[in-house]
Amino acid sequence: MRKIFVFVILILICTCVCAFAADIVSLEREAQILRVQLRSADDVTEKEAILRKIIDTCKGTEEAEAAYWDLADLYLNDFPSERKREAAEMLELCLRAYPNSNRSTMIKCRLIDLYDVRNKRRAELINQLKNDKNVPEMIKNSLN
Repeated sequence: MRKIFVFVILILICTCVCAFAADIVSLEREAQILRVQLRSADDVTEKEAILRKIIDTCKGTEEAEAAYWDLADLYLNDFPSERKREAAEMLELCLRAYPNSNRSTMIKCRLIDLYDVRNKRRAELINQLKNDKNVPEMIKNSLN
C-alpha cells in the first residue's frame, strides 16, 4: 500500500512539473509574438505598452526579464526627455523579480550609473558588487 502511495505522489509531482514546463514554453511563445509587435511599433508609448505587457503577462520567462532592461533603455534613449527615475524603477523591479538573474551584475552597474553619487542605494549596490565573489575584479576595481 505504501509503495502505491509513493508511486501516486511521484506521478502527481511529474504531472505538475510537466504542466509548469508547458506553461513556461507557452509564455515564451507569447513573449516572442509580442517582441515581433515591438519591432514593428513606431510610437514610443506603444513600445512601452508592449514591453509592460511582456513583463506582466510572461512572468518567469527570459523575455520578461529582458523586457525590464529594454524598458529602462526606452526610458533613457527613446522618450523626448530622459526618464532616469522610471529607468531606475524598472531595473530595481527586475532585481526584485529576478534576484538570481545572470543580468544582476549588469543591472546593478547600470543603477550605479543612474543614481546620484550621494544616493544611499547607490552605495549599497557598490558594496554588494564589491562583496560578490562572482563579480569580476575588473568591475570591482572600476567602482568608486
